[in-house]
Amino acid sequence: MKKLLFITLIAFSAGLFSCHAKNDYKVSEAENDEAVAAVENSLNVAYKIENSKIIPTNGLPTIIDFSATWCPPCRQLKPIFSKLEEEFKGRINFITIDVDDNPSIAQYYGVQSIPMLIFMDPNGQIKNTLVGFQTRDQLLETINTYFGF
Repeated sequence: MKKLLFITLIAFSAGLFSCHAKNDYKVSEAENDEAVAAVENSLNVAYKIENSKIIPTNGLPTIIDFSATWCPPCRQLKPIFSKLEEEFKGRINFITIDVDDNPSIAQYYGVQSIPMLIFMDPNGQIKNTLVGFQTRDQLLETINTYFGF
């Protein structure tokens, strides 16, 4: 509990719009495989994960939200992200990755602060990255710019 309080205080002192992710990404191979399997089970068949890389498999653009349950800006972004997921269902893949549960994936994408959103084209190429809390309008503008919706 003290660690959670300490982390929360650090997050607030670093800024109200983003939280710094942990940098202690030392995970055993077994833990990595377990984390990857957990993410794969939570995702539908529109994605696959290879060597900590998320690969869209259904020909749709993808938005990945890197977050954590203890991060206030992440909790603030969650309902916006969920509503956009409903709105763009069948046109854009939406993935949420908890950086604490999936450190190898967060490390692969260079996550240093959360929330962090990665916008990928249908081939899995990163088109844009946004760090910190984003409003619905900011997200819609980015979706429009990179995905043409």
